[in-house]
Amino acid sequence: MSQPGPTPPPPLASDYTTYGVPQFPAGQQYGDGQYPGQFGAPQQFPAPQKSFLTTWLLSLFLGGLGVDRFYLGKIGTGIAKLLTAGGLGVWSLVDLIITLAGKQTDKNRQPLAGYGQHKVLAIVVSAVLVVGGMVIGAVSGAVAALAVQSAATSPIISAAPVTDETAAAANSSETPSASAEATAGEDRPLLEAQTLTGTGDDIKTVDLKGLPAVVTFTCSACSGNTVLETNGAEMLLVNTIGGYTGSHLVDTSAGTATSEFSISADAAWTLKIEDVETVPTSAGKAGGHGDKVLYWDAPGTKAAITNKGEGNFVVEGFGSDIPELAVNKIGAYSGTVQLTPGFVQVNSDGDWTITAK
Repeated sequence: MSQPGPTPPPPLASDYTTYGVPQFPAGQQYGDGQYPGQFGAPQQFPAPQKSFLTTWLLSLFLGGLGVDRFYLGKIGTGIAKLLTAGGLGVWSLVDLIITLAGKQTDKNRQPLAGYGQHKVLAIVVSAVLVVGGMVIGAVSGAVAALAVQSAATSPIISAAPVTDETAAAANSSETPSASAEATAGEDRPLLEAQTLTGTGDDIKTVDLKGLPAVVTFTCSACSGNTVLETNGAEMLLVNTIGGYTGSHLVDTSAGTATSEFSISADAAWTLKIEDVETVPTSAGKAGGHGDKVLYWDAPGTKAAITNKGEGNFVVEGFGSDIPELAVNKIGAYSGTVQLTPGFVQVNSDGDWTITAK
């Protein structure tokens, strides 16, 4: 009788798995977010959602550097945002608004996690920081402007004392000022008048001897861009299109000597330079068209001013220790402002009036 032999192993199946490799149902996530199941191709799984809180903070504080978009995986637009300084701030603000509105997504267009939980806090904090920043900026700008204005050298063409001669001039609206009293009653040398002419662009060198002056620029036939600049404190006197005639003060403060005039024109022009004593005096009422300089000899410090132009309208007085920007508007204007008696610069492209109140 034969002895039974060892039991043979079962036949190999055609669908076995290598020994030692864990088995997972097809498509089950493992490790890095994908794993080939027993059958079929590897399955892809979305990455975890990006945090709304992180995105909001990066957009609020580092949005100008594109850090929020780098975090969301949007590398291309992040680089563009970085190179344009957040689209000069506009892009940064838009991204912040989109994030606060819950419309921001990552590169896979997935919404941000935690929006519902943190949106109220984010909106409140953002509003406080943005509005607070605007207020602080405005206050800082005003303080800086006052500091600069206070530090500025007092004008050397200030109010003149009223004398018998100026009182008698009150009977006419405009009479030539004919005494050195127009420059604070101080004895000083007078600037010799000179007239410069040319055609087209040019640079003229002058010697104003450190004295204030009034310059009258005329280019009636000009049709293109007409510009008159100085290398003194006033810098840009004229910047218009087409024909022009008007007067401007230069070197109104000590230490701001002008030695060059730069002209840009496409026709023949004339630049007349005169001492400020040639400025006409207006007692109680003045009027004109365009840019003009006058000596305002009024009994008070209030003036009713009107303008019918469409462009910039500026009235600046030099009667006090610190220049007064009485009016700085665009277009038609009517109002009452403080205007200390003294030299006045008017810039307008229309008809204007100044009446003592």
